Parts: sequence; C-alpha cells; structure tokens
Amino acid sequence: MPPEVDSRTVDSRLINYLGELRQRYAPQRRLLLVQPPQFLFDAVNLEVIRRRGYYAYPPTGLQWLEIALSEMNDIQTEICDLNLLLLQRLIDDHAFPPEDWLNLLEQQLEQFQPSVVCVTGLTVYADLFSPTHPIAATLRYLMEAGRYIVMAGGPTVSNEITGYLKSGLCHVVVDGEGEYAIRHLLEALFEERITTPVVPNIYFSADALKAEGTSRPVIPLGNLVKSYSDIPVEQYCRAGCLNPYSRMVGQDSPYAVFQLNRGCRCNCAFCGVRPFMGSGIRTCQLQPLLEEVRYLVEERGIRHFEALDDDFLANPETTAAFLKGIIPLREDFGITWAANNGLITNAITPELLELMRATGCVGFKIGIEAGSTEMLRRMKKPGTPATFKKIAVLLQQYPEFFVGGNYIIGLFGEETFGQMLATYQLAIDLDLDWSTFSIFQVTNNPGSLSEKLQAMSGSATDFIPTKSIASRNLQEDSSLPLGAELFGLPHNTVPGRDLLNNIWLTFNLLANYIGNKNLKPGGDASKFVRWIEAIRISYPENPYMCLFAGLGRVVMGDRERGLEHYAACCTLLGQSEVWSQRFERFGLHELVKIFPRNDVEVYSGLEDVLETYTLPVSS
Repeated sequence: MPPEVDSRTVDSRLINYLGELRQRYAPQRRLLLVQPPQFLFDAVNLEVIRRRGYYAYPPTGLQWLEIALSEMNDIQTEICDLNLLLLQRLIDDHAFPPEDWLNLLEQQLEQFQPSVVCVTGLTVYADLFSPTHPIAATLRYLMEAGRYIVMAGGPTVSNEITGYLKSGLCHVVVDGEGEYAIRHLLEALFEERITTPVVPNIYFSADALKAEGTSRPVIPLGNLVKSYSDIPVEQYCRAGCLNPYSRMVGQDSPYAVFQLNRGCRCNCAFCGVRPFMGSGIRTCQLQPLLEEVRYLVEERGIRHFEALDDDFLANPETTAAFLKGIIPLREDFGITWAANNGLITNAITPELLELMRATGCVGFKIGIEAGSTEMLRRMKKPGTPATFKKIAVLLQQYPEFFVGGNYIIGLFGEETFGQMLATYQLAIDLDLDWSTFSIFQVTNNPGSLSEKLQAMSGSATDFIPTKSIASRNLQEDSSLPLGAELFGLPHNTVPGRDLLNNIWLTFNLLANYIGNKNLKPGGDASKFVRWIEAIRISYPENPYMCLFAGLGRVVMGDRERGLEHYAACCTLLGQSEVWSQRFERFGLHELVKIFPRNDVEVYSGLEDVLETYTLPVSS
C-alpha cells in the first residue's frame, strides 16, 4: 500500500519513484550506513598505512543519521565503516590485497542483509567516476548487485549530483545535511503515513529530478552516545590517525571527535562548507554534548579529541561554556584536543586562549589563505594582512600551542606568481609554528566539478601534492625553476600545475624547515621535533624531514637521536638521485656533508642557507 500523504508536505514525483523502488525491491526495514575508504587507491602506500599514517575518522555523519532514524518504528540500522575495516585488515594481514577491499563490504552485506544502503564519505576530489574511486566503486558494486535501494550523500557526492544519478550509481542523492531527508525518504518507503515534510535537498531517478519543498536547516538535538554502541571508537587509533596533532600526543592515545557548531559564518569563495551546510550557524545543545564527551572519556577511554567545527568560535560565550565544562576532564584524565580545521582569526581572544590552555589544547590552525589583498577580497575572506598580523602577535604569548597558518596557492587557476609571493611573505611575517601550503582545488561547484577540474589541471589531485603519489615523492621536471631559482620568475606569471608543485615545495621548505622560528635562538625545538616526527610517519621516503628532525634533536641537546635521523636521511639520499639533486638546489647538501654538532652550528648552518635566497625568511 502506498503511504497516506499530504500534498502540502510531499513531492508526488518523489513518492511515485519511491513506490516504484518499493515494488521492484520489496525492501525490509533494514538500513546499512556505509563510510567508504577515505583515501585513493591509485596512490595507496602500504608502508604508511602500517605506520598508522592514514586518516581514520569516526563516521560522525552516519552516526547522526542513525540517531535521526532511532525513533522510527522497527527500523534496524547498522554502521559499516569500511575505511576502518580496510585499514585494520591491511595492518593485520600483509597478504591481503588492497584491491580486494570490496570483499569486506560484501561480508557486511551478507551478515546484516539490508534492503537500503546509504553511502556517504569525504575523499579527494579526483576522478569521481573512476573504477577505483572509493565512493564510485562502492556505489557501483551495490547497484550491480541489484538487491538494494541505494542512496548517496556527503560533500564529495554533493559536488556531482547529476553525474552520480545519470551514471546509474545510485537511486537517490541527498545534497548537504541528511537527517531530515533520510527520515522523509524512509517514511515514504516504509510507513503508512508520512509525517515529515519533503526537503529540497533530495535528488532522485536517472533524470536527476530535484524534490520540491521548503528548505529547513538541520538543528542538531541530543548527542551521539547511543550511536557509539555501533562504533569501536577505542580501536581507531590502532588503525590510523586524525591528523599530525593526534600523532603528536601519541599514536596509542585513543581519540575521538566532537562538534559544537555546524556551518560557518563566512562564505569564502574557495570553500565548500556554505554550499553543503547552508548559511548560518547551528549550535549543538551544550549539556548533551558535554555528556557525550564525558561518556567517551570515562566509559570508552578516549584521551584526545579533534574539533570537527568549521567555525568553533562562532558563539564565543557557548564556546567558553563548553571549554569550562571539559576542564574537569583535563584535570582528572589529562585529555587533550586540537582544531586542525582552523579557527577564524577575528574571533580569537585572550579569554578563549586561556580556556584553551586550561583544557589541554595542543594546537590549532588559523585560516589565512592569501597575502594578496586582491585575492582576499575575491575569495571573500574575513581578514586582512594587518588583522592577521595582530592575531599572530597575540599568539606569540601562548607558545605551548602548536599553531599553523593555512595558505592556498594557485587560487582559481588564475593567481599570479607575484600574488603567491605576497602569501609567502605574509607567512614569514606571521612567524607561526607552521605554514600549511596547499594547492587550490574546486570544492563548491555542484554539477560540473569533474569538468572544472579537468579544465584547470588535466586531472585532480590532493590539496597537498605529495599525497597524490604512492611514494609521497613529487615527480619533478628538472627544467623548471626550483628553490632560489624560483624567485627570478616574472611576477605576472600564472604557473601551471607542474610549476605550482615546485612553488609549493620551495615555500614549504623555506618557511617550515630552513627558516622555522623554532630552529632559531629562542625557539622551541622540542615542539618542532614533535611535529616533524609526527608528520614523518606519513612520509617514510622523505629525506628532508629526517634531516630537520635530526637538526631539531641537536638543538634540544639530544645529538644521539639526531644522528639516528641524520643516518636515515643519508640512506634515503643514497637511494634517490632526484632527492640528492634537490638537496643541492636548495643548498642543503652542506648540512649533510658536515652534520652540526650543537645548537650554535645548527643556527649558523641554516642562516648560511637562508642567505642564498633573495627574499627574507624572517621579519
């Protein structure tokens, strides 16, 4: 029997389509929520996986969907985190071929016997329809089985809605947040009466029709405690990491995530948060969130958290109340947390920094993005070089935090080298602990993402270019300028992808290694070393990370450990003519020939390298 409907709250086309699916599949009330692998198989590195260097985030979005469905009669749900299952299998079973990962999905399907499967995840915006892309491969496998009603969502899918539907990779796509949409869809499939109104973020059928309804922002109520019965959250640290911050506090420290706010006040042109989340901020209920964090700490043994918020400081009073609420967990259990997504600089205050200090914050990123005022205006970034510098001065008073600035080069595929130099110079002037340079990618262009990426660069890669290759080593065109040679480029040059890679490598080495403030007198070498040793887990073939971890150890007075890193650097250089030549071009070869014996020799050796560059590397 079709459900009883109210014409004011439904789209008859959607109801009819779901009725066709109901007749074809005769679905039972069993729903499997799937998170595919969070990495690309074309660039998989098994050594890094076994060193626990790949991302392993709990499936928070799927947990919220499960909570949204928990009040429906007799709906049985189960979460399948394929990313976790695959990482665990590859770590435990070295004979398991990564390309057989879909066997793990089949095992879950056979065990749970769902009728409806929802797939959502976040991956690099590469060829979204490639046979090896984890989301496309998951959807294709489910559709070819011919036994399931397949729904898809998440940031990656939302950027190519029409393509997924017209390619026959799913029956329904939910664009943006899914709690209201999934409830409506399942009511239309299973209930005798539909009580929830249709929302316009539902797309359906091979014609990619859009449901007609009234848009409603999702208001997060309650917490995720009940959903954690499905999630072996204590095991995630044994399979991977959240980011370098979670590795800094110790790879064996059990971790989880929390989210105080959904959405972001800003509407930056390069960012996909506003198109996916909608405008405005929705703040979670404070007490339920604190109960969730306490549950994770006291009952599940979690000791480190990552703030998932895109705008953690959106409501300063609520943020302060949340931080005050977790102070006892810091005092009693020694919890730590970080905010790698980045904080909006104009919301950072001494009062909030004091609370962050009291709650065990180990570090955070801040969004700078560009040093060119023209590019900042074009991207609608809330800030100027002057306001960023003001915040950087304030942050110098809190040296225990490891603070990084986020920067983008190659903006919109049109940024000139002169504009990129302004970004580099601003990074040097701010003098933070780290400068995370990334290469621009489209993340907010629904319906034509693949074509846009193809037009810009011939193919899509990771924001961090070294992650696009299994070896984590850039492929180099030796005819292009690198290192000091780059600064002779005409400022009106608009670099192509290969030259952007060289600019990225040069800016990264100069700002973060050769000119890092923590390898200068008065710096904190131990903080630098903890970070480098954390990120090196993901880059086992990178010799400059070894060299600089060794230099940092020498500055700390631990030359024995420094020599171990130095030996690893020499081994890698001996195995790679490309890296040996790069060391020559960057002026690092002298530090390898005569490895410094003490902090004074490290300082002078790095200063000698810096003198070979035209632009200053400190303000």
